[in-house]
Amino acid sequence: MKDTLLLYPQPRKAERLEGSSALSANFSVSCLGAEAESAAGALRMKERLETAAVNAGAGAKEASTATEVRLGRTEELHPQGYVIEWNGEGLQLSFNEVEGLHYALVSLEQLMARQGLAWNHFRIEDEPDFPVRGLMLDIGRNKIPNLDTILSLIDRMSELKLNHLQLYMEGFSFDYEAYRDSFPDATPISAAEFRELDAYAKGKFIDLVPNQNCLGHMGPWVAKPAFAELAEHPGGQQTPIAIKLPPVTLNPTDKRSIDLVKTMFSDLLPHFSSDYVNINLDEPFGLGAGQSKARADEIGIGKLYLEYAEQVFDIVRSYGKRTLMWGDIITKHEEIIPLLPKDVTVLDWNYEGQKTFEPHCKLFKENGVPFYVCPGTSSWSAITGRADNMIANVSDAAINGKTYGAGGFVVTDWGDSGHWQPMAASYPGYVYAAGASWQVDANVGTMEQVEQYVSECILRDRSGGIGKLLLELGRYYHLEQSTLENMTYMSYLLNRGLSTREKLESDTAVLVKLLVEIGGSGTPFKLDYRYNEMQEWIKQREKELGRVQLQIVDADTVVAELANAIRLIAHGSGLHRYIYRIELPDSEAEGQWLRKLKADLALIIEEFNRLWLQRNRKGGLSESNRNLYKLLGQYDERLRELEAGQA
Repeated sequence: MKDTLLLYPQPRKAERLEGSSALSANFSVSCLGAEAESAAGALRMKERLETAAVNAGAGAKEASTATEVRLGRTEELHPQGYVIEWNGEGLQLSFNEVEGLHYALVSLEQLMARQGLAWNHFRIEDEPDFPVRGLMLDIGRNKIPNLDTILSLIDRMSELKLNHLQLYMEGFSFDYEAYRDSFPDATPISAAEFRELDAYAKGKFIDLVPNQNCLGHMGPWVAKPAFAELAEHPGGQQTPIAIKLPPVTLNPTDKRSIDLVKTMFSDLLPHFSSDYVNINLDEPFGLGAGQSKARADEIGIGKLYLEYAEQVFDIVRSYGKRTLMWGDIITKHEEIIPLLPKDVTVLDWNYEGQKTFEPHCKLFKENGVPFYVCPGTSSWSAITGRADNMIANVSDAAINGKTYGAGGFVVTDWGDSGHWQPMAASYPGYVYAAGASWQVDANVGTMEQVEQYVSECILRDRSGGIGKLLLELGRYYHLEQSTLENMTYMSYLLNRGLSTREKLESDTAVLVKLLVEIGGSGTPFKLDYRYNEMQEWIKQREKELGRVQLQIVDADTVVAELANAIRLIAHGSGLHRYIYRIELPDSEAEGQWLRKLKADLALIIEEFNRLWLQRNRKGGLSESNRNLYKLLGQYDERLRELEAGQA
């Protein structure tokens, strides 16, 4: 019998009472009042408790006397709060709104799954710090999950007491009927599928919020001939370093831009029951420097941005919904903050652990602007993540969000650099964010409990080691000692391709200057790569992965995804060895190593493609693996050069 409650997120208050006893697999539910009876029926309370008991190994329901559950509504409780008391005589549950009772049931189901039915007596008084606790998954860049994958994700979110989901879109991720001909190879989510997802999420008390970027991040649209004239910089944007950026931002002064948004939203929004829409409007690179320059010179970039945003707000209001939008442009142009409508909630994003949310949180509070804090999983552009960056980033968001009154907390999981990370690499970020946003004081810093939850509740690992392993897989970047921002050196190297050391370092110095144009810090590129330590790290992670014993339906897929991710990291390390000529003294050694790299990468790509299709739609795969195939071709080309030189 456990001395402590194995419950995650940890509740606001848990008190140990005297004594211990066991529940049975049978439950009788007595309700105090019609509201309690209605809530119990809506949640199938008796059925859920008995199913959880049987799953916990209790055996036949007829074998024991029923455990009495006494249920009552208490108006003084938080709408999402609940009280549970177990004293051996029965379970006493109090709630205010049905969502709070749902969270009480989620807690009881988890306790039975992790502790069986023999419990020390206890009393839990619980409620969340953030009323909105969510996840945003990028489906706009390459990887669009199949329906089963998203439904499973919703289940995991419900078990973690998360109540808000966004599927980020910037390309043709939704089947916009009017524009199908422009995206013939896409495999988008259909209207019927979104309606199914919406209803399923709603049944789990999760708000599925429609999401479509409609100013910046419009590269997939303005790359098409039908929309090319709508770009702020048709043909691309010149930079001070003589490199042209591709067009990505709509021209806010062109009426056809807002007409496009109107049509997109008229197709998308009717399939969602949410009261909210995320219009994004982040990172409109080159805004006011292209076709809208005259207007920007007249009224300023900040007001140009708001002028366009207000038109989108009006579209959202026409559907009876409220706006969510990113805050990166607003915080750069503080003069427009007092002009923001009160029905707009700002999403403040920051993904670096060393940078604090505090200044923006304070700014929004002082100006009475509703806002959410939005840290990240740090899994994108990193293959298996940057675990310690994630921990610092999520912790800071939770602490400052609570301090300054953020109305919500949404952890983001982006798809930059091909969306190569397997979903399991993001699980520690999902779990830690769920705990930190539920109760800051009880859950910030509790990484051992995160590891246990991932191992026991998500991946059901008999060895108990997968949670710790996933965090360790996100720590290889410490052996790179790279100054690259928002990515690992390994991900960057694999996407960049074959090179010499001199060209790599020269081109990367240029990249750093280029990134300044779109918000980078300009920190000079430095690298202290620990090659030998990396080889040992890889071997250790492979051994640990070999010991896991997952008891889930897709166990083989999860293990294969992680194994291939480790291979990808190892391959990047081998590419680094080649570029920096580590123990490659002559052309013969170079050729041997290149042949090994080529053979290894061919196997990695084959497995990458196979695994992709087990969880995701085909559209986007060719874009995601493009740089891997490019690198494979570069190996062939260099080998031919070597052979020609030896002839």
